[in-house]
Amino acid sequence: MTPDHDLSRRFGDAMANRQLPQSSQAIVLAVSGGADSLGMVALVKLWVARLAAEHIHPLPCLTAMIVDHGLRADSTTEAEQVKSMLVSAGINTHVARITDTPPEHGLAEWARKKRYDLLTAEVMRQDAVLMTAHHADDQLETVEMRLSRGSGLRGLAAIRPETGYLGVRLIRPCLSFTKSELAQAAHMAGFDPVLDPTNMDQRYKRPRLRADREWRGQSGVTDHQLMSLCDLSARLTEQTDQLISAMTPDMFSIYPQGYAVMTRQACEAKGFYLIASYILRHMAVKPYPPSDDALANVRARLLAGGGGVTLAGCEWQWDSRNADQVIIYREPEIAIAPISLPQGQGMFDHRWRISYPHPVKVEAIGAKRFAQVKPHLPHADHWPRRMARVFWSLPVLIDANSKNLAHLDRLVLDDGAIFPHLKKVGNKSHDEFLPDVSLARFIGHDL
Repeated sequence: MTPDHDLSRRFGDAMANRQLPQSSQAIVLAVSGGADSLGMVALVKLWVARLAAEHIHPLPCLTAMIVDHGLRADSTTEAEQVKSMLVSAGINTHVARITDTPPEHGLAEWARKKRYDLLTAEVMRQDAVLMTAHHADDQLETVEMRLSRGSGLRGLAAIRPETGYLGVRLIRPCLSFTKSELAQAAHMAGFDPVLDPTNMDQRYKRPRLRADREWRGQSGVTDHQLMSLCDLSARLTEQTDQLISAMTPDMFSIYPQGYAVMTRQACEAKGFYLIASYILRHMAVKPYPPSDDALANVRARLLAGGGGVTLAGCEWQWDSRNADQVIIYREPEIAIAPISLPQGQGMFDHRWRISYPHPVKVEAIGAKRFAQVKPHLPHADHWPRRMARVFWSLPVLIDANSKNLAHLDRLVLDDGAIFPHLKKVGNKSHDEFLPDVSLARFIGHDL
């Protein structure tokens, strides 16, 4: 059997709204083995078959990726069973295993981070888009959770159909489908879902919300009302972001070197809170925005002539050579953990997308190394006094295989570290370097 025609049509419409397959020829499917993700796989498979029937070529390349968290005794067996089922259905499938020791506390967040680290690395390797099976029931639960926390407009917009996440394009074409509809699609495709007991464990908030849904309906708050609130919040948030984005560069600018500049006019404007929050989201140092009270304190100190204000992992400094602008950059004193990328692809500091052709270690450049780089940067002699601090958090690459450095068109420092942000041009007798983002790209500049 194949999924219901109406489900197939709606899924095709959702993919068309994401400009697929035109906008990407590779899709990585995040598969848990549950009914939700298997229903998504069934609908994707049918969508590709329809593209083929309509002679739309080239067809997108699908890869299902199963992450084995290793948190249950039978998780490895289940992952292999799901892989076998999908391979039998003609889906290229890969199992990735988390081998790190889980923490005693914050297990769910740890597992989520590890899972997305693996997923996004594979997406970067393929230059693909990432697809998850978030559905309408997930959306309702998210709105409820954020209402309970007192979230503002952006929080109530909840899960969006498409976002930039950890440097990759993340799409959620199943948001208009209910959980039962995805289960129906999985069943009709002949898939046998895995049952995860944590989905019923009421020590976690989402299972408790599912159990309380009947009580909520009796209290007069309906699913339709919550979805209407979510949709309205999303529209208003999108319109606000469009208005703020249109303010550049008169009010602020975000630079590919990982910092931002805000004008005095923006500091004094009534829209300061919206502008500052927008900048901090793109700086991506902290996962959650600061409160309006915290922003008000920063604004008051800046307008009083203060400097060295810190908020949300960023320093806010008046430009010593231009009294009408504030420089906003990551606090360099906050330690940034080095990372190893076995495939050369991944995210550093949640802010930099690394794309290197060999296994590589990535770490912050620091003040000592940056002193070697500064002479190669244009106009560095005219920088504001504290401008060098802006760059101490930039990533450098450490390639253990020195043979790879011989033909590298990048600035290589005395200790062998690669500065990926400058590309070598000119001849051997007189090398020059120009800015380049192909090996390390600040994702906040792209959003």
